[in-house]
Amino acid sequence: MRPDRAVTLQDIADRLGVSRSTASFAITGRGRVSEEMRRRVHEVADELGYRPNTVARHLKGSRTGMLALRLPPDSTTMSYYMEATFGIVEEANRAGMTVIMLPTEQGADRADQLTADAVILLDPDLNDPVVHTLLAGRLPVITGEPTPAGLPEPRAWVTSEHAPAVRELMDHLLESGMRRPAMLFPELRGYWALTVRDAFEQWCAEHGLHPRISEVEHPAPPEVIHAAVSDLLAEDDEDPVDAIVSVSDGTVLSVVTSAQQLGRRVGEDLLVAALVDTEVLSLTRPSITAIDLHAREFGRRCVRAALAVLDGTADEEGAPIREVVPITVHRRASTRGSA
Repeated sequence: MRPDRAVTLQDIADRLGVSRSTASFAITGRGRVSEEMRRRVHEVADELGYRPNTVARHLKGSRTGMLALRLPPDSTTMSYYMEATFGIVEEANRAGMTVIMLPTEQGADRADQLTADAVILLDPDLNDPVVHTLLAGRLPVITGEPTPAGLPEPRAWVTSEHAPAVRELMDHLLESGMRRPAMLFPELRGYWALTVRDAFEQWCAEHGLHPRISEVEHPAPPEVIHAAVSDLLAEDDEDPVDAIVSVSDGTVLSVVTSAQQLGRRVGEDLLVAALVDTEVLSLTRPSITAIDLHAREFGRRCVRAALAVLDGTADEEGAPIREVVPITVHRRASTRGSA
């Protein structure tokens, strides 16, 4: 290879023995390329010092080269959304795209005046007016989680198998001695929140257990969580709960602290689990059983779905593109009978 010229996609393809189109699909995130091939192409691109000519590509396609990202209101301090955002930015950067963050407090009247090629909308909520505006607007929308009933469908969406994961978590709590479960549920009306609540209630019905659900504001300050936990663990309750499932990111530590302040021993006479895992939950004593949503990979898949829409892979007349990200239940030693 001559050192006096820029590295091309053909150089990468020749090194790997694949077609130029395969190398292009792997670099841009478009088309059907395996994860292994995508990884190998990026490794060789980094090794050779490949730099995509994004300006020429966007001019040729009459695009801005920008993706707009809208997070749910009051979500910017939650680790799940930060990890998903990192994944979105990383994957967009690989494809030569720039991510612009939309203010979560931006009014619905300005939401459709964007200079971007597409919008990535995480956890669209039925009660969010900006969500309605974006989905009805001129730009293609890719959602992280499907839209709940009552909202238009996006051009593409990314999700995970949430209901089976909730059932696995509940099975684990049952094996660990749970008999009176409760869920601390945020006032959210998005697909994920409604799906996990429905899965919890169905599981309880199938096992002949009465589900206690305490609905709290979102985001809920520690004093609100403490009051909800206090109600669930009231000493004069004839059937006090012995397990609390915390739904939203950021509330589980308040649940643990409140329970301890109320004289309960987490992991002994009270089981606690979380539907959104964070690194800190593996470090608490006891550690907390939780569902790992693989947020960074989730964000990457959102960008790939957006690129597929922009590349014309999505069928204008048919169903939206669907991506499913695997998730993991971490069964940690926070429950009776755990290893």
